[in-house]
Amino acid sequence: MKAAIHQPNFLPWVGFFNKIKSVDLFIFFDDVQFERGKTYTSRTKILTQGNETWLTIPVINKSALIQIKDIEVVQDTNWKSKHLKTLALIYKKTPYFDEVFQIIDRIYRVNSRYLIDYNIPLIKNICEYLKVGTEFKLSSELSGADVKGGDKILNLLMSVKANEYLSGNGSGSQRYINDREFELSGIILNWQNFVQKPYKQYGTNVFISNLSIIDLLFNMGKESCQII
Repeated sequence: MKAAIHQPNFLPWVGFFNKIKSVDLFIFFDDVQFERGKTYTSRTKILTQGNETWLTIPVINKSALIQIKDIEVVQDTNWKSKHLKTLALIYKKTPYFDEVFQIIDRIYRVNSRYLIDYNIPLIKNICEYLKVGTEFKLSSELSGADVKGGDKILNLLMSVKANEYLSGNGSGSQRYINDREFELSGIILNWQNFVQKPYKQYGTNVFISNLSIIDLLFNMGKESCQII
C-alpha cells in the first residue's frame, strides 16, 4: 500500500491533490504544531485581476504551541461571508462556478470552532467531486507513541502497514526523511515530482501557477483531473 502524509491545508494547491491522487491512503497530519507566521494551513492563494491574493481563515491563539487539530477559528461568520462574496466576485464568470461554489458554500455552513472541520471536509468533498477514491485517515488517531519528526512519519506508516511512501520534495519535507531508516524499515521511499501544467485561467492572459485548487476547478470543473 502506498501512503502520503501532509498537514490538512486550507483549499490547497493542485500539487497537494496530485499527491492524494497518487496514493492509496492519505494521512492528515493533524497532531503536529500549527506553524506560526505564514502558513498554508489557514490561507491559500487565489487570482484577482491577474494577480495573486491571499484568502485567509482567521484563527485564534496562532502564536501559541498548539496542534493543528486544536486550532480554533474566529467565532463570527463575517469571514465566511467575506470569502464567499470574494469568490463570487472573482470567479462568477468562470465556466464551472455554480457547481464548484456549492461545494465551498456547503462546507462553510458548518458551525464548528475548529479549523480542521473546514479544511478536511473541503479536501474530501473536492476529491469526491473529482472522483478521487483515495482513503483518508487522521494521524491523531493512528500515532499512539509520542514521537516527532521522521520517527513519527515512520511510526504512522508502520501503523497502517504501508510499504511505500510518497514524500514532498521540498526542504521542509526532506529534513525529516532519513533514507537509511526507510531502507531498514522495508518501506520504499518515493519523492513527489509534480510540475504544474498550465490551464486556461479566467481574467489573465499570463498563466499564474501554484494557486488554490479552486482556481483550477472554477475554470475546468471535473476535467481538472487532466491537470492533477
